[in-house]
Formats: sequence, C-alpha cells, structure tokens
Amino acid sequence: MLGNGALISWAEVRWSRDVVFPLDTTRVYDYALIQGGFGDYNWVTHKTQVFEEAERLIEPVRLYREGRVKKLFVTGDGSFGNPNYPEARAIFINYLVSLGVFETDIVLEPKARNTHQSAVETKKMIGEKVNGEEVSLGNSLFVTSAIHLKRTVKCYQKLGMNPIPYATSVPIPYKLDITNFNLGSNNLYRWQKLIHEWFGMLSYKVVGYI
Repeated sequence: MLGNGALISWAEVRWSRDVVFPLDTTRVYDYALIQGGFGDYNWVTHKTQVFEEAERLIEPVRLYREGRVKKLFVTGDGSFGNPNYPEARAIFINYLVSLGVFETDIVLEPKARNTHQSAVETKKMIGEKVNGEEVSLGNSLFVTSAIHLKRTVKCYQKLGMNPIPYATSVPIPYKLDITNFNLGSNNLYRWQKLIHEWFGMLSYKVVGYI
C-alpha cells in the first residue's frame, strides 16, 4: 500500500499545502535564508556535491541572479560546515561564485546540524557584521523543501523570527489515473521523508522547539 504513488502524492500535498505560496514578483528581498541538507563535501573529489534537495540552493541562486534577492544566507549544511574538512568552506564559496554569486553576498552559518540548531545559530548572527554589513533578516525569503518547511518555519517563529516562506520541491497534486498507481521503492522513500517530518514535528513540540 505504501508503494502507491497516488497515496503518497496525496499525503505530501495535504502536508505542505499550508506553506506553499506564490512569490511576490514586485518585491526585492534582502536575503534568501537557505536551509541546509542539500549537499555535502566530497573528500574524494574535493568538490561540493548536491543531493536531490538541490533546489533549496539552486532556486535562491536563480532569484539572486535575477536581482530578486540581494544576498544568500546558508545555514547548517555539510557542504561547508564539516569540521573534519576545513577546506570545505572555501570550496563551497568557490562553487557559489562559479554559479554567479559574488563572494561578498554570501553569508554562511556552519555550526547547525539540525533544524532547531539552524534557527538558534541564525538568530545569534542577526545584528553581527558580515562582509562589512549587519545581518538583518526582516525582509527575507525562507527557502527549504515544501515537506520540511512547516516544521522549520515554526522553529524560527518560536525564536521571534518571521522570514517569508518560499517552498522548493513542491509536491505535484495527484491525479487519479493509472500512471499514479505505480508501485516502487521511490514511493517508500518519499514516505520515509514525510514520516520523518511528522515525528519531527511531534518531538519538537514535546521538547518545546516549536
């Protein structure tokens, strides 16, 4: 049953529908606040590598290059925050520069290892000077995958921050046709991610993170 493509599509859409909004095309945002989990540092190739959640990073870069966000604030990703590989930070910055981002428009928060820590460490950086300017997230987009966005927004709101949600990897509404009833391991993996968010939301409520 869990391998049913239509069922997991329905569940994903139901879970994320409250945080998926169109972007205001008339507004320019100070930061795209990007949640980690999109990549890692590959110590074999000595390169930044991205995973299936790469849209968390690529979409903000696109908006930056269009002039719709001024800077990128990236928190808690193994691409640059791996303590075992200090060179990862410079390599990640060079990766963003190769995508057309000016180094002075990059802010990195390397300490966080989960969603709660991302909120805590991000708040610590508000008001600090990075590249000669104070960090202020009042007019910012909050970018992460749609499935992850609900819990993440609540974490930030708990600490008094209210960036504007912007979902990536948005689930496609299901259609009741035979092609949506494919059984496959990918559907089980999608359930794993969704159930992770359900239990994450529950555990974060219990410990007071949201």
